[in-house]
Amino acid sequence: MKIASLLPSCTEIAYVLGLSGQIVGVSHECDFPEEVKNKPILTKSKINPAGRSDEIDKEVINIVKQGLSVYDIYEDKLRELNPDVILTQDQCEVCAVSLKDVQEATNKHICDARIVSLKPEVLNDILNDIYTIGKATYKEREAEELVKNLQYRIDYIRDKTRNLSYMPKICCIEWISPLMVAGNWVPEMIEIAGGKNMKGEMGKHSQKITLDKVLENQPDKIIIAPCGFKINQTIKDMHLLTSNSLWSELNTVKNSEVYIVDGNAYFNRPSQRIIDSLEICFNNSSRIFLRNGICKIFKLTQKPLNLLIFFN
Repeated sequence: MKIASLLPSCTEIAYVLGLSGQIVGVSHECDFPEEVKNKPILTKSKINPAGRSDEIDKEVINIVKQGLSVYDIYEDKLRELNPDVILTQDQCEVCAVSLKDVQEATNKHICDARIVSLKPEVLNDILNDIYTIGKATYKEREAEELVKNLQYRIDYIRDKTRNLSYMPKICCIEWISPLMVAGNWVPEMIEIAGGKNMKGEMGKHSQKITLDKVLENQPDKIIIAPCGFKINQTIKDMHLLTSNSLWSELNTVKNSEVYIVDGNAYFNRPSQRIIDSLEICFNNSSRIFLRNGICKIFKLTQKPLNLLIFFN
C-alpha cells in the first residue's frame, strides 16, 4: 500500500503505527519525525509561513477573498507516486490542504486513491482518527494499542485533578495578531489538566478577542501557542502584544505567568502528541509534578517579556 499524507498530524500517526515505509509523499508542513523530511513533497503554501502573524493573516484574507485555496498540490508528482490512500482533512481550509483541494485533484484522474479525511474537534475525535487511519491502512491492532495508551495518560491526569481545590484561570492564545484564543480540543485539555478555561469554546474554531477583554477576566496564566509557529517565531512576534499598553496591566505579566509553547509541535497538531500538550497543561496549571522528558522550563528575566518558555 502506498500512502500520501497531506497533513502533519496524519503523518505523525502513520509513523507511530509503523507505516513509514509505505508513505510515498507528504505535505510541505510535515516535519516530524525527522526522517519524514526525506519524503517527496506534494504541496506548497501560497503564503509566507515565516512572516509576522499580522502579515500572514492579511495574505490569507486576500487569497480567500479571491475564492482561491491557500495551498497548491503538485499534481504531476501525485500522479507519478500514484498512492492507494491519501490522508487529508476537512477541519480547517486555512491550516492545511483541504478535502476540497484533494477531491479536485483526484477528479482530474491523477490517481484512484481512496481519500481518508479527518475532522477532529475534541480530544475523543483525535483518538477516533487514529482508529480511522489504522483501519484504512490495516493497522487496527497498532491503533488500538496506541489509543489505549493515550487514554490511560488522559485518565491519569483527570484522576489527579478531579478534586483540586484551586483551578487557575488559563487563557490560551492561538494567534497573536489579530489576537485569537484557542478552541477545539484546547479548552477541554485545560479543564482536564486542572485549569479553568478562559474564552474559547470546546469543539469550535478559535475566536478573535481584544486584549481589553483578556484584561477584564485577569487570567492567572497565559499560554501562547500560535498555530504553526515554533518558539523563536513566536518570540519575534511578541512585540505585537507587549507594545499594547494593556499588556503590562495583566497580572500574568506582573507575576511572570506567561508561557510560550511550540505551537507547531503541540496544542494545534491533532496527533498522538496532543497528549504531550495535555501533560504540558497539567504541569503548568496544577504544579502537582513535572513529567520528565515532556518539557523543560526556562525563565527569562529580561523585560518587557518576563516569559516562561516550554520546549523539547
